[in-house]
Amino acid sequence: MEVFNSGRTRAEHLLKLSELLLNTRRRGMRADWARRFKALMHWPQKEQIDRVDGPGAVLILREASGLKSKHFDEEYLNELLRAAYAGIVASLDRYCHEVVISRVVAQLSKSPKVASRELRQLRIPILAARKAILHARKPGTRPMNLVRQALQEVLHREETFQRPDDIARGMKIIGVDNLWGKCAQRLGCQPRDIAKRLNKIVDRRNRIVHEGDILRRKRGGKIAYHPIQATEVAGDIKWLSDLVNTIEDVVNEKPWNPGTK
Repeated sequence: MEVFNSGRTRAEHLLKLSELLLNTRRRGMRADWARRFKALMHWPQKEQIDRVDGPGAVLILREASGLKSKHFDEEYLNELLRAAYAGIVASLDRYCHEVVISRVVAQLSKSPKVASRELRQLRIPILAARKAILHARKPGTRPMNLVRQALQEVLHREETFQRPDDIARGMKIIGVDNLWGKCAQRLGCQPRDIAKRLNKIVDRRNRIVHEGDILRRKRGGKIAYHPIQATEVAGDIKWLSDLVNTIEDVVNEKPWNPGTK
């Protein structure tokens, strides 16, 4: 959970920045105010400065920054929202990888008879296996660390755990069947509801990451972006957090209390 919670914290930080830095000033900065401020700061009076008044912050932009107050309008700060969106989906992906890898390594110490079909189908490069075998001959060594590294390389290269089917397949590797059915029971919804919303979130993430969130047009014209709202991003971050917590409960086989969600 630590890796996901870290990603959520960063995403929420970006949300907060987009809120605090949004320029609400609609008139120019008074010349006498600018003159007094530059005198207070011992800045050259000839230097051009600009001012940003946000709901929770006031910024004074120096000439050398290359920024103007217009760069703190909604059009620009929406990029922080898009970064938060991409980041929280990446955190989901990384969390699922960590869950699968950690439990695969733990299961390798058990009898092969209890291994899932998906686990038995996992393959690691022959050279990585050879390296682990040779390493095991040395006293006090931990060859499973090398196996873990090889698994990380394989899974991060070949698997993306963002789509519902992909995540469910990953969890089957560690013996978790009917993931979305169990999650839906705890969340008070249907498995298809989880799949629909998660796919929608991933679709939006892909538009941001692969297409710059730019609207597609049949003909040329001025570049326009898909609209994005802080409330939308905050809601999806909260939903993904609830989903990850539920996956964690299912994976750890925590008993479900119907009286709570």
